[in-house]
Amino acid sequence: SSGTNAEYGGDNGIVRTLDMPIYISAVKGNNVYCLDREAKPRVLTIDSTEFRFKLALIDKKYDEVLHMVRSANLYGQAIIAYLQKKGYPEVALHFVKDPKTRFNLAVECGNIEVAMTAAQQLDEPAVWEKLGEIALQQGNHQVVEIAYQRTKNFEKLSFLYLITGNMEKLRKMQKIAEHRGDANSHFQNTLYTGDIAERVRLLRNVGQSGLAYVCAKTHGMEEEAGAIASTLGDGQVPQIPAGAKL
Repeated sequence: SSGTNAEYGGDNGIVRTLDMPIYISAVKGNNVYCLDREAKPRVLTIDSTEFRFKLALIDKKYDEVLHMVRSANLYGQAIIAYLQKKGYPEVALHFVKDPKTRFNLAVECGNIEVAMTAAQQLDEPAVWEKLGEIALQQGNHQVVEIAYQRTKNFEKLSFLYLITGNMEKLRKMQKIAEHRGDANSHFQNTLYTGDIAERVRLLRNVGQSGLAYVCAKTHGMEEEAGAIASTLGDGQVPQIPAGAKL
């Protein structure tokens, strides 16, 4: 103790203020047994909840922590902030109900399942983007897929299907890009799927007949290349080196 406060060490804090200096001999429960300056024995009553709570955290006695939180009504942003600051977000998750707070805590401790539930409740683009980022770091491509779908991030979704080898969904993404009228995304997906015929057709449709001819010719699509060449004017047919192919 100090001259004016009864304190605890480690994670410092004040238990109670004092009317006079004391000399502590023992602490049991909520009682402090001590001597005053006149050497008279005294018993002071304190609230030991805070330091017992912090001690249980340090000792990783999480069942005791949760019991204290619930029985002592320690709910509140101050406790949540303390748990986050001290590196115990997973403990705070057990008694926090607000979806936004639960999401942030779950992200901090890497609990994808809880973060996913909170994201579904919040259903906000920024939340789904953050969930996709964290899930990707953990290699949870199923959650990444859901996050990209919710944010309509078609480019990242296509690349996800590419690296996971999901050709069926890649072909669906190719169709979606076509329906959306997104030529760039459509072309990118034809590269991912290896659909040469569709790539040639797309290039013709967007007015890139020269590129469509080169693509068809270098992939051995002689009939298609001839048809495209017939639509080009004199001197507009690209010259391709003999034997060139992809």
